[in-house]
Amino acid sequence: MEAGLEHLSWAGGTLRYVDLLLVVVEAQVKVLLTAERTIALARQLGISTIGLVGNRVRPGDQAVLEAFAGDHGCELLALIPADDAIISADQRGVCPVDLAPDSAAVAAITELAGVLETRFMAAASAAV
Repeated sequence: MEAGLEHLSWAGGTLRYVDLLLVVVEAQVKVLLTAERTIALARQLGISTIGLVGNRVRPGDQAVLEAFAGDHGCELLALIPADDAIISADQRGVCPVDLAPDSAAVAAITELAGVLETRFMAAASAAV
């Protein structure tokens, strides 16, 4: 979704019917404060399953993100490493998987897609 929290307000509330909200975070204070507000708003809307995705992860970030996830009752679903291939793809206006399919970030995103499909899509299909 677009940046901003208005999607989580009762007025906007476009996310109130989602089954899973992914909050993409970095191990930076401002980002984690925004994530904290996002999680609180999501819970007010009744979104029960909230997963975190660590982005631009550098050495030492994993412990910070795991602690944040634990403190906020969320699961840290993936750690996407900081990867120059992502920056290069963005600068060229191409998809990272097309530019650098073997990059560490692409591998982590592919793994996340598998986790989401296995754990969440299967559960949603079974519920229908």
